[in-house]
Amino acid sequence: MRYLIFCLVLLQTGCSSVAPVSLTNQSSERDNEWPTANLEDSGFDVEKMQRLTQRLESGWHPNAHMVLVEYDGKLVYENYLSGEDENWGQPVGHRVFAADSVHDLRSVSKSVTSLLLGIALGDDFETALSRPIIEYFPEFADQVAPGVEQVTLHQVLAMSAGFKWNEMVMPYANKKNDERRLYYAPDPVQYALTRPLHTKPGESWYYNGGMTMVIAALIEKISGKPFLEFAREKLADPLGISEADVEWRGLGIWPSRPTLPSAASGLRATARDLAKIGSLVLHEGRWKDRQIVPRAWVLASTQRHMEQTYPGWSLDGIYGYGYQWWHGNFSGEYGDFTAITAVGYGGQRLFVIPEKKLAVTIFAGNYGNGIWRMSEQVLAEIIAAAP
Repeated sequence: MRYLIFCLVLLQTGCSSVAPVSLTNQSSERDNEWPTANLEDSGFDVEKMQRLTQRLESGWHPNAHMVLVEYDGKLVYENYLSGEDENWGQPVGHRVFAADSVHDLRSVSKSVTSLLLGIALGDDFETALSRPIIEYFPEFADQVAPGVEQVTLHQVLAMSAGFKWNEMVMPYANKKNDERRLYYAPDPVQYALTRPLHTKPGESWYYNGGMTMVIAALIEKISGKPFLEFAREKLADPLGISEADVEWRGLGIWPSRPTLPSAASGLRATARDLAKIGSLVLHEGRWKDRQIVPRAWVLASTQRHMEQTYPGWSLDGIYGYGYQWWHGNFSGEYGDFTAITAVGYGGQRLFVIPEKKLAVTIFAGNYGNGIWRMSEQVLAEIIAAAP
C-alpha cells in the first residue's frame, strides 16, 4: 500500500502518545547519501503531522498521491498513497504509489526548464535578459509581427511578452487553445514567436507555454547540445537522478525539432527526484558541496517579477510570477510566509520556503475536477506543524 516516513502510533488501540518517527527503506541505493531525520528530533509537532497523515488517508485531499518534506537539508517525511492517475493526459487508472513511482509534473516542467537556462547562461546572465529574443532566433526575424523585435528574454521568462495567446480561457482539449495548437504546429518555436502582439511587451502577464518552448530551444542554441543531453549532464546526473526514474514526454512530436521535448509540461519523475530540485532551490543552487545552478540565477529567477489579476491563477492575489516560477506571499489561513513555487496541473506542487528551511513536494491526480487549492491547504498544515 503506501509507505510512510512518519510512523503512526498504536492507532488500533486508541493510544494518544506519539511514537518516535522512523524511516522506511523505500529509497534506492543512490539516495542513501541524502540525510534523513525524524520529525520529533527536527522540532515538528508530531501530533499535527499525524493528523495530517490521517486526513490524507481519509480522502480529505481527494486523489493525493505523494507528499514529501525536507527540513534543514534532511528528508523528514514521506507519504505514498494511491489514486487515479494520468500519463501526460492519458488516463492510466488506479495506481498504488511508492518511492520509485514516476509521475507527471505537468507545468512544474517550466520551472525545471528555467533552472536549465540558468545553467546554460552562466554567471553573466543579466546581459542576456535584456537582449531581444528575436536576436537569438534571427531565422524568424522576417516573420514576426511589428513590435516583437522589442520583446526581451526577461519578458519571455516572466510571461509578459505580450503575444496574443489563448491558454487560460479555453480548456486544453479545445482546438482553439494555443497550447494545443502548439503541439500540432510544424515548429513550436516559430509558432510561439510569430503570434501577433496583444499588449505592449512587459505591460501585463499572461500564461503562455509557448514561451517555455522558446526557452528550451534557446538552451540548445547556447549549449550546442540536445535539450535532454544537456539536462542529463548538467542537472540530473549531478543530483543523482537515474535515467530510469525520469522521462520527458513530447520528444519526436516536431520533426523540425527532433531533440526538443515538451519543455512546458512533459516532464515525469519520482517524488524524490522533484524533492531534490526543491532542495537545490532551497540551498540557492547547491546540492551537497557542488554549485549546480548559479546562485544569482536562482535568486533572480524566483523573485516576483510580475503581478497578475486572474483570481484562480493567482490564488486570489497570493501568487505573482518570476522566471517560470511562481512567487507566493501567503497569509491568513495559510500562515505568514513566502513560498517559491512550481505549479503543475492536477495538483502538482513544489514549495520552497527558505525562511522556514522547508521544501515540500506534492503529487496529485486532480485533473479537470476544479480542485485547485488543496495542495496549498496541505502546505498550510505542514507549516503549522513545522518548527
